[in-house]
Amino acid sequence: MNLQELLNKWNIKCDVNILLSMWNESHRHFTNLDHLNDLIDQINEKKSQLTEKEYDKLIITSLFHNCIYDGHDAVKKSAAFFENCCVDKTSKDIQDIKQAILNTESLSDDSEFSKKFNKIDMNIVERSFDELLKWENGIREEYKFAGENYKSARIKYLESVLDNYPHNNDNLIKLIDFVKRS
Repeated sequence: MNLQELLNKWNIKCDVNILLSMWNESHRHFTNLDHLNDLIDQINEKKSQLTEKEYDKLIITSLFHNCIYDGHDAVKKSAAFFENCCVDKTSKDIQDIKQAILNTESLSDDSEFSKKFNKIDMNIVERSFDELLKWENGIREEYKFAGENYKSARIKYLESVLDNYPHNNDNLIKLIDFVKRS
């Protein structure tokens, strides 16, 4: 099934080409089509372990979770955009997707579905130092508007995820040192 067919199946009134063009905006340096494709690839790798509904919901969440990315309440704006595209805004599945989008900001796992999506979205934190460095450089470029506040906020964030990824602490600590020195 292609992405437009998936949106149509779920009665989500959005042209997938418009959605993908949002992901391809020039100010995006990490949270872009490469990130989206990475998420979809991860979900496709897990497809045999998922129900059809879980699979659909994870793909839809991927498509919308950072569709608006401007540094100012982007997650809330993305969730609102998603909800506005939905014909049945009150269905449990639509609300699950909306909540999973909102939960990407705090990484809260208030549902099994949010937990699954956050694990996929945060998979970057489990990768090699070179991939972490590419992530860092893209995020830094996207958050230029934060100025000097970026460094301290980024270090605080990276330190906050250390306990969740002990198997990759060496690479994460190396990344934190890189941010401190840059």
